[in-house]
Amino acid sequence: MSPAVLMLAPPASARPLMRSPIAFRCEATAHDLSGTREVLLATYRGRSPRLATRWLRAQALHLARLLSPDPGAVFFRDAPLITARPDVPRPDAELRGWAASDQAYEHAIRALAAGRAFVFEVTDYDARYSLRVYPLPTRRPAPPQAPVPARCPPHSPAGTGRHRRPRGRRTPR
Repeated sequence: MSPAVLMLAPPASARPLMRSPIAFRCEATAHDLSGTREVLLATYRGRSPRLATRWLRAQALHLARLLSPDPGAVFFRDAPLITARPDVPRPDAELRGWAASDQAYEHAIRALAAGRAFVFEVTDYDARYSLRVYPLPTRRPAPPQAPVPARCPPHSPAGTGRHRRPRGRRTPR
């Protein structure tokens, strides 16, 4: 991988794995290089480390297609295209390489299963693109409480309902 790629999440340690959180917050973002703006491109809430990592892989391929569309596409038919020099940053190639790597996929799953965040970033001339996953904290469910027996409403004596007029009397109009 090139120096423009940053992968955070050290390999799994000898510590036993903690219980997996209920969910993972997955994000794809773009930042300008000055660090003043961030654009949220996509989000997902994964229920397991494997689902979150699958989303990351699919999002990496999707972002790579957006950064480097097929030159034979219809909308490029009349556009003047030139071949880029080999020293030009290619974040699309880094994204495709990461998505195709089974080793990188397993590394991300292990990091998430251990309860750690995972970040994959690539940079080009204009922006830094990030694929991030954060474990969401778990809450233990409240202990079950004893059911409260349902009570019947108090019974009203006959003839005392709402909007009832006494019989036999007429009010003059």
